Amino acid sequence: MKNETFSISEFAKSTGVSVRTLHYYDEKDILKPKRDEYRGHRIYEKEDMIQLHKIMTMKFLGMSLDDIKHHMQPDTFDLSFIDTLRLQESKLIKDREQIDIALEAIQRTVHLLENEKEVDQAVLISLLASMQNERKQEELAKGIIKDDIIKKMFPQTAKVKMLFEQRLLTFYKRVRKHCGKPANHPEVQQMLDDFYRFIMEVTDVNSLKELADIFSLDMGDKENEERINTYIQEIERLVPTPITEEEEAWLQQMIIDYMGPLWDEEEGEN
Repeated sequence: MKNETFSISEFAKSTGVSVRTLHYYDEKDILKPKRDEYRGHRIYEKEDMIQLHKIMTMKFLGMSLDDIKHHMQPDTFDLSFIDTLRLQESKLIKDREQIDIALEAIQRTVHLLENEKEVDQAVLISLLASMQNERKQEELAKGIIKDDIIKKMFPQTAKVKMLFEQRLLTFYKRVRKHCGKPANHPEVQQMLDDFYRFIMEVTDVNSLKELADIFSLDMGDKENEERINTYIQEIERLVPTPITEEEEAWLQQMIIDYMGPLWDEEEGEN
C-alpha cells in the first residue's frame, strides 16, 4: 500500500474488517485511530494495521475483548502473557471437551431417532441429560460402586452406549404400555426378564444376587446406606425420570414382586 494514512473505508477494505467493527473497537478503546483535526474523521496509519492484526490474533486464540484490551498498550509481550495464554488454553480445552460431548450426543440421538422414527419427549430429554452428565455420574459412582462395574456401566465407545440407550428406550416404552397390569402377567414378566438379563450382560454378572452386590460399600452399615441414598438422589437430580409417578410406583412394586421369589430361590440354594 502506497498511502501512509487511510480513511476508515480504505482501512476496512485493506484489512477485510468491517467499518462497523472498526467503529466498535474505537468506542471500546481497543483500537483508536487519530482524528482529522478539522472534520474529526478517523485516520488510520500502518501502525494501526499491526495493532489490528494483534487484535485478530488474540481473537483467534479465543481471548475476550476485555483481555485483548488489557494487552493492547504494551509494545512487547512479557512473561505475564504466559499466564493469560495458559488460562486461555484451559478454557479452550474445556470448550473442546464440551463440544466433543455435544457432538457425540447428537450422533447418539440421531441414531435413536433413525431407529425409532419417533421418541417420547420425556424419554429423549432423560437420555440427553444422561449423555450430558455421563462424567459426573461416573465420578459420583466412585467409592459407591465397584471399580470394575463402573467401567462396564460407562463404556468408552459410542456404539456400546447407543446399544444401551436403545434397550433403555425400549424398556421405558414397555413400562408405559404395561403399567397397571399385575406382576404375574406374562408381558410384565417378559419385560423384567429382558431388562435384568440385559443389565447383567452389561455389568458382566451371572445372577441377580451378584447384581445386588455391585456396591463397594458394606450395605449393612447405616452410614453407608445413607451414602448410597445420597448417591441415588444426586443421579436423579442429574437425570430426570421419564416416567410418571404412577408408572414409577407401579414399576417399583413390579420389581419387588419380581425379585422376591428369585432372591429367595438363590438364598435357598446357598
